Amino acid sequence: MALPIIKRTSLTKIMALGFLTTGLLACSGSDNTESQNQRPTQVPLINQAKPFSGALVKVSQGAASRFIKNGIYSATANYGRMAPVMSENSVDAGFSQTTTQEAGVDEADRIEYDGETLYLAAYPDWSDTTASPAHVRIMQRNADFSLTEAAKIGLQSENANINGLYLHNSHLAVLSENTVFMTFDSLLIDPWADANQKVSLDLYSSTDPQQPQALANIEFDGYLVSSRRIDNYVYLVTSYVAHVPSLNVNAVTEQEQLANYLRILDTPDDELMPKMYRNGVAQALYAAEDCAIPAAATAQDGYAQLVSVIRVNMELPDDISASCVSTMADLLYMSKDNLYVVSTLDNQTVLHKIRLDATLSYQASGSVNGVIGWNGPRQLRLSEQDNYLRIVASDYTGSMPVHQLSVLAQQGNSLNVVATLPNRDAPEVLGKPGEDIYAVRFFGNRAYIVTFERIDPLYVIDVENPLSPTILGTLEIPGYSSYLHPMDNNFLLGVGQQVNRSDIPENGTVAFEPPTREGIKISLFDIADPSHPREVNSIVMAQTYTPVEYDYRALTVLNNNGHYQFAMPVEQWGLVKDEFDYWLPQSSLLLLDVDTSSASAQLRLTNQLKIRSDADHYVFGGEDRSVIHGEHVFYAHGNQLWQSLWQENSSLIGPF
Repeated sequence: MALPIIKRTSLTKIMALGFLTTGLLACSGSDNTESQNQRPTQVPLINQAKPFSGALVKVSQGAASRFIKNGIYSATANYGRMAPVMSENSVDAGFSQTTTQEAGVDEADRIEYDGETLYLAAYPDWSDTTASPAHVRIMQRNADFSLTEAAKIGLQSENANINGLYLHNSHLAVLSENTVFMTFDSLLIDPWADANQKVSLDLYSSTDPQQPQALANIEFDGYLVSSRRIDNYVYLVTSYVAHVPSLNVNAVTEQEQLANYLRILDTPDDELMPKMYRNGVAQALYAAEDCAIPAAATAQDGYAQLVSVIRVNMELPDDISASCVSTMADLLYMSKDNLYVVSTLDNQTVLHKIRLDATLSYQASGSVNGVIGWNGPRQLRLSEQDNYLRIVASDYTGSMPVHQLSVLAQQGNSLNVVATLPNRDAPEVLGKPGEDIYAVRFFGNRAYIVTFERIDPLYVIDVENPLSPTILGTLEIPGYSSYLHPMDNNFLLGVGQQVNRSDIPENGTVAFEPPTREGIKISLFDIADPSHPREVNSIVMAQTYTPVEYDYRALTVLNNNGHYQFAMPVEQWGLVKDEFDYWLPQSSLLLLDVDTSSASAQLRLTNQLKIRSDADHYVFGGEDRSVIHGEHVFYAHGNQLWQSLWQENSSLIGPF
């Protein structure tokens, strides 16, 4: 069913739970008449706020209002807290673009490039010698591929951090959030505590890089779950907890608790809804009745957390739409047609489907047993193809983890499981006893899964028939891959860690200690024969890691008719021998080549571009990025940029 939106400025929220229409409607009466004419004289029995896994529905304004207010009271009375969500390759152009999960669905990153201009999100530097808030550096490429800073774009708040950039047709979008300084025990959101958290979207026209033109500053109440871009539209998913001021959080007596409930009940609905701020002017995102809420809730249920799905036109900032549903949000997966909000509830992964139509309409909900694991990029465990959603989840409640691939299809407002692996016809389990999943990648009609405890089994799975997935073949090698990158001509790149072979016991021998991780391992796999996948060759570097292992945006890829160039930042710690003997990090950028059209394809290390180490000022290498433009490469380390040629023994020029 479609959710109505507020034209031009409607934003739909995905609220964190639902309720049963009949029970809530019967209790709510007509809109707010109960709170006005039938004032409760004793504290009602409100259930503890909890999420639901079933379908969502639209109800009357009074029922929706009561559900939200019940949730606020429940969180207050039970001292319950709701945690915020902690924030997911062009060939023809001749230069690389951000590595993404789905073709045509862009993901925000700290670097963007259009062939002539490079944009770098610089994070704040508050060192002893520097006081620099977050900003965007606009760098112009010169004829010799050196860089010149053309302009800087600052943020409205000096305490803000940039979440990422989007670039489309000389239009730049800058996503940021305020930095809230809190003690550890206040990192959770209370309905009675005003965190005043906002997500900012600044839009610019950068036709003239030296004078970027500000088009709009738009803010949204809440925390950013994640974002995506399709063409000129930016999609945001935000999480918000309704706030009621002056509640007595120490209420003990029934009189004090009733006073809290009445204060919540008397709060106008529009004060509980998140707002949008256009150039500082506040306006409603939506009304309470515009939110879809859980169908299984009763009149005693409620939930205060709201999650919004928002779409903004980068080129026409007045073109904003949104939808609202009641659910938790831990993770976002988005195809070109649908958006899925994912959360964990009682050892289940709960999914809510939003159609990317004109109204961002809620479609259906479903769940699978188990949870999305924590190794590698989590969103890669979901994939949609031909209206089927594939998901890999793990059950950790037993003595050994149990992994399952599930296929879901929409039937009415339900996402129903129509197939699983293992199944009766394909009973082979995923992973040996004790092994966890470290990497998943869906690509067309194939799925690739890596499990690991001591040996890395790579599973090749056929999902061409969504109703009958089967394992085609496996490969066992030491180490593991935590990211898999599909390539042309039946090749696969794996990025992970090598392990000490002496830690791997003989068959039948029980090992009691985990294997020692020795350093990054980059493998080229040949999957032309899916029943017998093989490792062609690998590159191992001791005492080294790469952020690609957990963030695939750090991997830069340029594919020219099967000839691949990969750029990958790494960080290595080593002992410097002098009179003091100290450990020092070494950041560098690996340049790798492989020609998948060759009959003797091999992964080759072309060069390692090293940044000079500075013992006095450590710069974290996890945010390093790069851009490949033909035979040139740009390397971003910290807030500085370097340039080099793509060839052996070339050196870095910079910083710029």
